[in-house]
Amino acid sequence: MNSKTGIDLIGSSLAGLISEHGIIARCELLNRVYEYVRTAGLSREDRAELEKQVGKNIASGIFMNVLSGAPMFSDLPKLDTYTTLHGRLFHFVHTNKYSRQDFDQAYRRFVEGRPELRAVLEENLAEVLTGFMSEAGYRLAGRAEEKVGEKVKEKELLRSSPRLRFEAAGRAAEVLVLTSIKNLDPEAKELKPNPEVDLIILVPSGESVEPFMRFYRESGSGLEEAGVEVWIANLEKGTIDPYIGYVTDMDIYRQFKNPRLAENVRSTWELKKKD
Repeated sequence: MNSKTGIDLIGSSLAGLISEHGIIARCELLNRVYEYVRTAGLSREDRAELEKQVGKNIASGIFMNVLSGAPMFSDLPKLDTYTTLHGRLFHFVHTNKYSRQDFDQAYRRFVEGRPELRAVLEENLAEVLTGFMSEAGYRLAGRAEEKVGEKVKEKELLRSSPRLRFEAAGRAAEVLVLTSIKNLDPEAKELKPNPEVDLIILVPSGESVEPFMRFYRESGSGLEEAGVEVWIANLEKGTIDPYIGYVTDMDIYRQFKNPRLAENVRSTWELKKKD
């Protein structure tokens, strides 16, 4: 009897997840795909086969494939319909007859599972970041020591979030991983330990651009002046791009999908000062 491959494990995990939920939040489906790919123990052959089917960014490729209407896993329910519940996108199979109570229950389940899902998101972001930095010639050197200002020490979300240190020849960068733009406090500029180490804050993209625009207009210039960079990880596309600040390392700059994003944000969202 043939044992299951890593690809089989991903497919069976997704089938179980979708069948159990019926109605599932888009962000949960996305993060579970990343989790299943990370924990499937994919062999070199598995990875080569998946890259052939869905592209180099395996997790994001599988996610888009699941929602394509013709998923690569034959026993996977087709999530061909979606709706918005309290500002969140939820996917489901249109042939299933769901009541209002079913949708309310799906949203409650999502809210109750948020703490665990945030932990999964944190791991997913760290994994994508590590791969991104590796492509730019950096190695993960471990967690950075926390040297923060008193105001920041009072911010539990900032204090408890992973702060990873990456090193390359003649360069070092520390990256604070946050699970939401809403967790990014303007006082994060006090986190910068010294001018010789790049300080970067990584946040995930969201289903709405409004929180990003509001944060930039209220606090973007302060972070830029302090030399802090903020990057956005788009897990659906498997990409990282600059959002606030100036990137000076060309090896990193070349890894961005849209390296001019921060410049575009600056020119589009910056509030013009009155004379």
